[in-house]
Amino acid sequence: MKKILRSKGFRYCLLGFFAFWLTICLWQAPVVKRVQEANPPIRGVWLTNYGSSFSYYLTRLDELTANLAKHHINTLYPAVWNRGNTLYASDVMKAAGGAKRDPFTSLPLLPFQNTLGALVHQAHRQNIRIIPWFEYGLWVPASSAIARQHPDWLTTNQAGNIVVNPQSSGGLLAPLKPLRLELTGENQAWLNPVHPEVRQFLIDLIVEVVQKYDVDGIQLDDHFGLPVAFGYDDYTQAEYRKSHQGISPPQDPNDPEWVAWRAEKITSLMADISQAVRVQQPEAIISVSPSPPAFAYQKYLQDWIRWVDLGLVDESLVQVYRKEPEHIQAELAKQSFAHLRDQIPVGIGLYTGPSFKGKKNQEIETEVQVIRDAGYEDVSFFCWETTFWVLKKSDPAQVQATFQKLFGQV
Repeated sequence: MKKILRSKGFRYCLLGFFAFWLTICLWQAPVVKRVQEANPPIRGVWLTNYGSSFSYYLTRLDELTANLAKHHINTLYPAVWNRGNTLYASDVMKAAGGAKRDPFTSLPLLPFQNTLGALVHQAHRQNIRIIPWFEYGLWVPASSAIARQHPDWLTTNQAGNIVVNPQSSGGLLAPLKPLRLELTGENQAWLNPVHPEVRQFLIDLIVEVVQKYDVDGIQLDDHFGLPVAFGYDDYTQAEYRKSHQGISPPQDPNDPEWVAWRAEKITSLMADISQAVRVQQPEAIISVSPSPPAFAYQKYLQDWIRWVDLGLVDESLVQVYRKEPEHIQAELAKQSFAHLRDQIPVGIGLYTGPSFKGKKNQEIETEVQVIRDAGYEDVSFFCWETTFWVLKKSDPAQVQATFQKLFGQV
């Protein structure tokens, strides 16, 4: 009899646990009621790979998006391509020989879960646009599977190095210390935007997301470029000689014509991506989040002003990541991209601080006011972790009150 009771008790406990787990997984945060605007300014936030991983593991994407809605955020830019890897199951990556899926976003208990699809669903429930962010663009770790599988896809500097700064390790990589090597430049390799296989890989990778998920667009950022020191690989030099009567590229990587030639190759890749996405989804928003124009062009061969003029992008959020409001004000006073507001929405990306040193709520409010005073209404915050999550510096009630004050009452 005791054995029977124990057996029944065990079954009841198991059933209760399953019911509790099922309720937690299926319950959804209520839709936040907001006044719907016809053409609201962009009020966005970037969700990094770390923020995505944390949210995926908790399976509480409904809470995340509901919280954004309460703060009147209307656009979410979640990272989906990071450090040579995807944060979703990618057939394109698998075919290219890269990792199948980021291990941080593959839940052991729910291996079948479609995490990006779930995030898209929850964002749309809260009337939030979701625009996946291909955060690292052409940059991949030299130690990544994709780089090791396709060494010919990587470009080099004049010395023949595929990484920015190989000196301290003699050009050797330490696979067990990838993050440190990234910070020192020893693991920062770059895909070659001139190579046809690289171009097709990136086009397919981006179009795949638009095909698989009901997203509102895609975004490329400042990493969708190339450090000016690169472009001296054999393939690129051969292509340059074809168009210059056998003359090799200049020894000076900052030579104006050489800079312009490489920048135009990146522009043509941007045109191919834009066209391919729009063929798949004509209403998709092509978004970019570059550095200010002069820095983007001179340092990373990214001529994004020309992209706008060619009609390749639909919105731009310029990264004006500065420590002090007066530095933001000084950058905006240059008026280097203000004229583009007549063509597309042009907003400002604000930096809310590193992980454990986030900016205080009052600082964020001041920075938003600075960009408004400069004539910009569109804004996005980098990143979710230090703006709305536990790494923020201010009391949650104060943060919500501030965002309601800035962007309208919920």
